[in-house]
Amino acid sequence: MRLQKENTMTDAKKLTEVLRQELALQNRYCKLLEAQKRALLACDRVSFSKLVPEQEAVAETLGMQETRRRATFQSEVGEPMTISALIKDLPEGAKRPVNALRNDLRKVLDKVAVLSQQNQVLIENELGYISFALDLFVDAGRKADSYGGSRGGRRLFLDRVA
Repeated sequence: MRLQKENTMTDAKKLTEVLRQELALQNRYCKLLEAQKRALLACDRVSFSKLVPEQEAVAETLGMQETRRRATFQSEVGEPMTISALIKDLPEGAKRPVNALRNDLRKVLDKVAVLSQQNQVLIENELGYISFALDLFVDAGRKADSYGGSRGGRRLFLDRVA
């Protein structure tokens, strides 16, 4: 895509603004993922649950931002373009800030990917632990029933096994 000369500064400003917004949102999302990771490591389900509404709000905002970014990062005929392709037609003075924003955004997106993967593993581990604990409790209950005795005796056996 060739930018028209009169639109070059407008396009550079628009591109810079969209990238700044994207970077701010991704930084916010990164902090949220870090808070979720801390809650998961502490097995603090209450804190983790309190972060869910914020995560939903950030996800919705990121979706709207993606729409803005796609509208900005397209050719004159509406085909999607990369930042590198868009930068080529910018004046030298506008290239540096856009490149810096792109590099910062890459770093944050890499961190988001790592945190997301770590949180997924922590959630799977937590679910595995919950499943194990439930199986242990159910098995102990079955053994208590099979040993019979008074109700108090079954409870005592259940407490010892669990």
